[in-house]
Amino acid sequence: MHNFSASDLKTILHSKRANLYYLEHCRVLVNGGRVEYVTDQGKNSLYWNIPIANTTSLLLGTGTSITQAAMHELGKAGVLVGFCGGGGTPLYSANEVEVEVAWFAPQSEYRPTEYLQDWVRFWFDDGLRLEAAKAFQRARLGRIAEHWCGHRQLADSGFEVPHEALRSTLERSRRLLLESAPLDYAACSRRTASSSFSASVRASTGVLSL
Repeated sequence: MHNFSASDLKTILHSKRANLYYLEHCRVLVNGGRVEYVTDQGKNSLYWNIPIANTTSLLLGTGTSITQAAMHELGKAGVLVGFCGGGGTPLYSANEVEVEVAWFAPQSEYRPTEYLQDWVRFWFDDGLRLEAAKAFQRARLGRIAEHWCGHRQLADSGFEVPHEALRSTLERSRRLLLESAPLDYAACSRRTASSSFSASVRASTGVLSL
């Protein structure tokens, strides 16, 4: 009998896979090398097979549990696994496919409305919106210089970047930004009656420069 490897299980593209499972009140485990979910009917336990090679997603709802061995097999087959509430919503956490280590990030749909309010507060002010765009552009220029100039992996792959031309273009763009008025965080805070705009821009540029 042919033994399937982890790479064999991923030969079916996700766009071609047929199954998406949403489970409630059951246990997901490995039984005889197969991923199955177990339901209790009276004193009997019923085992149902999950064809992981042809499954794209598995949502675990109310009253479910899953073993480490089952997660191992699902990960090898490239199946997305998510934890959610009853009826499939809200989505609490989910993992990505094709990662060596899967960290479950919070995916709760419930967020304080203040986050959205702080971000869009300056949208209807033409001056503040322009300053936000300049802040993003400055961060973008720094990121380009960091990752394209002197990038060893690109050089090892034979991808040659014209460093002088790139640096000249970046410097010209920086001068154009410097010729305009710098971003005044204090003024922006006064115009928005809070420091939410400046905090949002600082947070954005900090993320972009990582």
